[in-house]
Amino acid sequence: MTIALAQPHAAERKAQISKHVRPTKYLNPLPPLQTESKRVLLIVPPGSSEEAYGRLSAAAGELPMLGLAYVAASLRDQGHVVKIIDYEVTDQPMSKASEGITSFKPDLIGMTAYITNMKRCAAVAKIAKQINKKITVVLGGPQVSVFPEEGFVSPDIDIIVLSEGEIIIRNVMNALGNEEKLSEVKGVWFRKHDGQIQKNQREILPDDLDIFLPPALDLYNLDDYYPPVHIRGKKVAHILTSRGCPFKCTFCETKLTFGRSFRYHSTERVLQDLETLISAGYDSFQIFDDIFTIRKDRVIDLCEGIIDRFINNGIKIQWMCFTRTNCVSDDVLSVMKKAGCYLIAFGGESGSDELLKVIKKDLTVEKNIHGINLAKKHDILAFSSFMLGLPTETRSQSMETIEFSLSSGLDYAVFAITEPYPGTELWEDAKQFGKFDTTGRYKNNLLSENSAVWIPEGRSREELSELATLAMRKFYLRPKSILLALKNFYLLPPRRALRYLWAGMSFFILNRFDSAKPGARY
Repeated sequence: MTIALAQPHAAERKAQISKHVRPTKYLNPLPPLQTESKRVLLIVPPGSSEEAYGRLSAAAGELPMLGLAYVAASLRDQGHVVKIIDYEVTDQPMSKASEGITSFKPDLIGMTAYITNMKRCAAVAKIAKQINKKITVVLGGPQVSVFPEEGFVSPDIDIIVLSEGEIIIRNVMNALGNEEKLSEVKGVWFRKHDGQIQKNQREILPDDLDIFLPPALDLYNLDDYYPPVHIRGKKVAHILTSRGCPFKCTFCETKLTFGRSFRYHSTERVLQDLETLISAGYDSFQIFDDIFTIRKDRVIDLCEGIIDRFINNGIKIQWMCFTRTNCVSDDVLSVMKKAGCYLIAFGGESGSDELLKVIKKDLTVEKNIHGINLAKKHDILAFSSFMLGLPTETRSQSMETIEFSLSSGLDYAVFAITEPYPGTELWEDAKQFGKFDTTGRYKNNLLSENSAVWIPEGRSREELSELATLAMRKFYLRPKSILLALKNFYLLPPRRALRYLWAGMSFFILNRFDSAKPGARY
């Protein structure tokens, strides 16, 4: 059966969404300071992991925002005084933001905007303006890169940074207080003195990621953070060795920011970053690249470098990564295992070939099984995320996904109720093959600040929630998963092992009778 997903008016929008952006090697290096040094406060607004992970929040981690840390490093290198305050990880109320702003006396406040925290960013901006109207408030991040006009719904937002901020923010700092200069800064929209929004053209992406400094993780209180419960290692850091993804998945927002480009750090740069973290006591790493293994030659070279510099010198490290099942092979996995890889997270998404075509995954169920089996062959654990309730999905196809997770050899799996991200091709499909419930009766974690919850045609939110719970119970309450959990008690630090146990109890027992969360993604 062939499904015609794109209506004529939607086809053009979807083609634009999926466009390819070619980075350039001719972009100027990071601009130096051309004015007085400023005081910059970067803020993570108050929030909670439950808003992002729902019933799986007990198993989730709290990690320092790498995006803010990269921007902080760039600003500090330019000569500014920079501070980061993360109100989310310390579970502080919004009222605490006033104390932090008053104490630091910033010239500029910057925040990363996601679809889940736009209102909280606006609340922090309002507090800042109440303290001092002269404070410049800047928003960056995926949400305003895709929908910059949303940032200016709040009258307290002054500047929106589109896409990567390391270069753009330095140009902004050199132009602060001068509208004429600011109008020449590529990659920003800003509010002029007369209230009009100046929309500058976008900045191009640099081809060489090595021009960016390592993230300023020292500006975080790293003792406040912790990884998800299944992550091994006594002290865990997360790193980026590349940016972007060239694939066409309809649900992903990465291409909205990077335009399907793919760039990566040199092997030497990654090894230097790892060496710095290892010297600080880290023995485990989460590589947060979208597709770590997309360049076979690069991965082999990097892993051989890890083996030569660390493993062969008695420095034992372990790490996990994210990739696709068609981007792994025997030779790559062999060297990855020797270099310390113990877990790969794949995006399986569905157990139906028809649905994999719908979301333009460019994979089949057979290819997914092959990739998982290859990982297992090299004694690497396999994780996969799945989406229940995709456009056109039937109940029988949902069950195919659940059965695939059980028979495929996976060690870990999560089952999210599909939430289309505004601006993506999936959002266009969702408008055609479902409806948005605006009654407010459903809790919706991905779109927690939006009033509408998407429900596929012919399905109900209650049914999908029941299927998500059924999938988790079938997957984790089977002997194989229980044995793996017991094994983890010996491989995880004691505190994380106890969190692993508590996460299971929280999901399967405490939340089993919680009727207040029928619309949670997990």
